[in-house]
Amino acid sequence: MGIQMQERETGSVVRSEPILSVRAVHKTYTLGRVKVPVLHGVDLDVKQGEWVTILGASGSGKSTLLHLIGGLDRPDKKTERSASVQFRDRELTQESKRALDRYRADDIGFVFQFYHLLPELSVLENVTVGGMIKYGRLGYRAHRKQIVDRASGLLDRFGLSHRLKHRPAELSGGERQRVAIARALINEPSLLLADEPTGNLDLKTGESILDAIIEHRRDAGLTLVMVTHDERIAAKSDRVIRLIDGRVEEA
Repeated sequence: MGIQMQERETGSVVRSEPILSVRAVHKTYTLGRVKVPVLHGVDLDVKQGEWVTILGASGSGKSTLLHLIGGLDRPDKKTERSASVQFRDRELTQESKRALDRYRADDIGFVFQFYHLLPELSVLENVTVGGMIKYGRLGYRAHRKQIVDRASGLLDRFGLSHRLKHRPAELSGGERQRVAIARALINEPSLLLADEPTGNLDLKTGESILDAIIEHRRDAGLTLVMVTHDERIAAKSDRVIRLIDGRVEEA
């Protein structure tokens, strides 16, 4: 069992220093009286500007690892002293909930398989809500024009300039995912975490969504960690990591 790593040239600018380091991470969930171990001591480095794909079967721990990287969850308490999730010079396992909220608002963008758009808001409002989360209501007022302009620019880039006032229910699946990607990018994150971003789409639409992510990543110098079970998607990335039964090991 273990990781197999493959490196490719994708045209991205990858710096030698890691932006993210994960060490000795374990994660177990409790379902009723049953403990379900998911991760069994994961080590991972991601360089700045790199696109790393985490490849594995359903239930292998891919999404759990992504949630730990994004500060949505914490490693098992019994291993907290040895476990480390470090983003630049920040040790995330030691940060408060408030600090992790700030980390996600400032440095991280999330794209999920399901879009999680707010049905009562327009397309433009769904994207700008990320700016409101970052700045708060009062701060948002001061930065509103800048945020709206950026949101409009992202939506235009993703081919949705004609959809700004539409609600999510009026969009196709591919259009909804493009809105979700724009929302993830509104605060200009350093690291984009994508969990099966094309898994809920047909092949043609999924390819167009992936192309949109790749193009923006190259232009912005964004670091990308993507979870998938699709070998075709993994083949496009700089490096592939295979996660098997919650364990990783360099080949």
